[in-house]
Amino acid sequence: MVPGLKTRVFSLHDILLYLAIAGKYLRLMVLLICFTVMAGLTYYVFARPVYHSQSIVHVEDVSRPLDTDKLYQDGRFQSIPMQLIAPHILERTAKSLGVNASHRDLQRTYLTKIRAVYDSQANLIVDVWVALPELADAWTESMVREFLAFRNEKRLENRENLDKTYDVEIKEVLARIDRQAAERINLADERGLTEALIRLKSISTLPEDLAKLQLRLAEMNRIRVHLQDPSIQDDVVAKLSLIASAEELGDPLKVGTTVATNPAGTKKDGDTNVHNVIVLPSLIKSPHAWDTLLQEQEQLNNHVNELSKTFLPASSKMAEPLKKLAIITEKLQAEYLTAQRRFDLEVQQIINKRDDLQQKMPEYKLINDKYQKLLTEIGIYDQSQLPFQTYLVEMQKKRDALNYAGDKERINLEFGGLLESSARSVSPNRFKLLLVSLLVGVVLALGVPFLIEYLDHTIGNLDEVESAFHLRPLGIVPQIDSAQLNPNALIAYDEDRKDALIENFRVIRTNLLSMGQSSKAPQVTMITSSMPKEGKTVVSSNLAVSFAHTGDKTLLIDTDLRRGRLHRLFGFHKSPGLSNLLLGEISLEEACRSTDQPNLSVMTAGRHLESGTELLGSPSFRNLIQTLRTRFDRIIIDTPPVLGLSETSIMQNVVDGVVFVIWGGNTPARSAKAAVDMLSANHANFYGFVLNRIDLNASSNYYQYYYYSHDYYYQHPLENA
Repeated sequence: MVPGLKTRVFSLHDILLYLAIAGKYLRLMVLLICFTVMAGLTYYVFARPVYHSQSIVHVEDVSRPLDTDKLYQDGRFQSIPMQLIAPHILERTAKSLGVNASHRDLQRTYLTKIRAVYDSQANLIVDVWVALPELADAWTESMVREFLAFRNEKRLENRENLDKTYDVEIKEVLARIDRQAAERINLADERGLTEALIRLKSISTLPEDLAKLQLRLAEMNRIRVHLQDPSIQDDVVAKLSLIASAEELGDPLKVGTTVATNPAGTKKDGDTNVHNVIVLPSLIKSPHAWDTLLQEQEQLNNHVNELSKTFLPASSKMAEPLKKLAIITEKLQAEYLTAQRRFDLEVQQIINKRDDLQQKMPEYKLINDKYQKLLTEIGIYDQSQLPFQTYLVEMQKKRDALNYAGDKERINLEFGGLLESSARSVSPNRFKLLLVSLLVGVVLALGVPFLIEYLDHTIGNLDEVESAFHLRPLGIVPQIDSAQLNPNALIAYDEDRKDALIENFRVIRTNLLSMGQSSKAPQVTMITSSMPKEGKTVVSSNLAVSFAHTGDKTLLIDTDLRRGRLHRLFGFHKSPGLSNLLLGEISLEEACRSTDQPNLSVMTAGRHLESGTELLGSPSFRNLIQTLRTRFDRIIIDTPPVLGLSETSIMQNVVDGVVFVIWGGNTPARSAKAAVDMLSANHANFYGFVLNRIDLNASSNYYQYYYYSHDYYYQHPLENA
């Protein structure tokens, strides 16, 4: 079969073909079925029996804020089935039941299969398949018991290991913390961090004090501007009130305080003409002493106003009050001058303090920058160290958690009893084993023959060649026994013979002549094949006999100058023949030999030559064919195979067309395709192909070529060619 061909429409003929293939491999199919049944029987005899039990295990899952599952991470709900049937649990279970074996030995000898899954109520359903019936019922209960025991042992071991590890780790962490603290103190001392901190604290309020003085000075300057206002120049009381409001904003002068001033009243950088003023007690009396004078002045003004209603200003009654009023006014003026002097000194004192603080600001910035730099270095050091304090806290938390929740279970298992138990073995099952064996046997019986057919890349039918190579089928030639390959049986033609071989060549001849209507007339026809021993000589000889019987004067030429075999069919000697004629050793009449068949002449290959390619490609051969065209109606040329030789390709320009012979069921598809492609590259005119040596006794070929072997040849009368 040629793979990759287009699938045809499924028909009755295909069904018969598949039946024929089945008949071809019937013994193989029966053998495969018998083999699988015997294999199943052997397995049943020697396989160990398997017993099954099914049990339920109740799973208790209680969520707690802190429990052993969270501490040890060994009891997740989803992983319980896998933990329950773990290899080490199975080994412990087997040992508790009296079977001392490894996990591999358990699987090989005792435990066939075990499965644990959750049901809809979150309970574990455990299925056990074992080789011993006494193990089936007791396995699950013992397995749950061993699982709980192993988990408790493992947790106790882990707890002891954690306690020992924490003791060692806590001591080491404490030592590391002390070492880090000492290193940090040493680093701070080396960098002068403590000294910088002390110096910074001593002047830490410098920016704040300077800002306060700036605000105080701005307020004093504002009051000074108001004191210069012309609208209140004669109002001593208003001026005193302004000065009093300024004195309430800050600290008053202290007795004995020295205030540095300059003649202009403002200290500037570089001034050397500076006066020092000592604050006397007269300058610091209560700022509100003038309130009494103000009350007396108001009373005298009221008294003068009352007297003025009765007496004239020059009256003796008016002189005394006016005199007292003048004295009070002078006292108020003196209070104002004192307050103004005190105000000016306070302003100057604030200016002096501001200047002093401003002079200290560079030192403050220098100390602050140094301190911040040292803090950054210490911070980098702290970040570069491991957080041992955090480690210590975490370890202490874990130890407390172990002490608190070491015995608080979240997930617990309890064996709930057997759900199913079988005293008889469940495997191997005779009916199931027989059914599986038969099924496998049928699959193999159907699959192996068709696989063989699929892997067969030889050409076996006409449709495959027609689809793959786009050549027209001219006919088929049935397989002939070697005893029949003699001149009398193969070549002799009898009018009254009802032979399938004769009828096959009549069909080939008729199809060949019909092809001449659409291309060149088949006067000179080449018979070739892709490989040796495909039956070119038999086909060309019989085709020549068939043409001769029609009355056409026919010449059969053997162009295989190396291994020509045409002379054997007719009982001639190989030489003289074509090679002698081309070499000029004989004449054309001597080369063409008459046969017992009317109208048929044969030209054998002649003397053996290794340089046959040069002779067949020479002008002498071309001229010979032209001469023969005038003497014969049909010229049949038997050629060497296409692959590996060049004679066939060289002769393309002297023949009218090519008949390609394929050995059915034997010629590889790749070889046939390569030969067809080579001839097509040399512009060959294909009349079609002949499928040769078809074994019609084979059932597959019988159904495939039924109409050749039965309908046409046996049900219809023969026609005279």
